[in-house]
This record gives sequence, C-alpha cells and structure tokens, in this order.
Amino acid sequence: MNIDALRQHLSRVQIVLRDIGDTYFANVVGDALSGPDQALESFAVSNQLWGGAGSVADQAGMDAGSPERRKIEAALLALGEEQIAAGKVNARTRMWVDAFKHWQRKGI
Repeated sequence: MNIDALRQHLSRVQIVLRDIGDTYFANVVGDALSGPDQALESFAVSNQLWGGAGSVADQAGMDAGSPERRKIEAALLALGEEQIAAGKVNARTRMWVDAFKHWQRKGI
C-alpha cells in the first residue's frame, strides 16, 4: 500500500468520523494525517487504530448509533483490506476486518 492510498483511506475514515460527530477520533486520525509519512505509516499499524478497548476500530462512533457505526466500520474495512493485501498490518487488523465483514453480512 503506497502512502497516497493510505492517506486516501485514512482521510475517508476521518471524514466519516467528522460527519457523524465523533470529533475525538476524527482529530486522532487528523493528527496522523497531518504528520510526516513515517508517522502516518506507524499510525496505520498502531494499537491506537487497530487495537482493543479505546482504539478507533473498537470505539469510534459508538455513541452515534448503529447506522453511523456501520459507516465507520465500512471505511475501516476498506482500509484494513488494503493493508492486508500490502502486508502492512497490526496484529489485530485481520481480526477487525473479519469482524466487520461478519457484522455486515448479519446486518449487525
């Protein structure tokens, strides 16, 4: 995954977060986007993005409700699939991608 594609995917995540009113996580992603390429690449495989409790994947949009949360999950799913294809992942990226796919199929 090249840096331009990474920026594009993370920008989409940030836009969705901002659109649903999750300013905290929109700012977290925005801070990563405003940094140098190396910091952005580190963020893309970080626990802050893909970890457990408190991560973007786990918590973003939870207060907004299910329809909005699904928008975030879709944006993260697209990012995660690209990262998996490129081999640039966090230990939990595949778990989250699989969970988001499962939830989409089940309408959860």
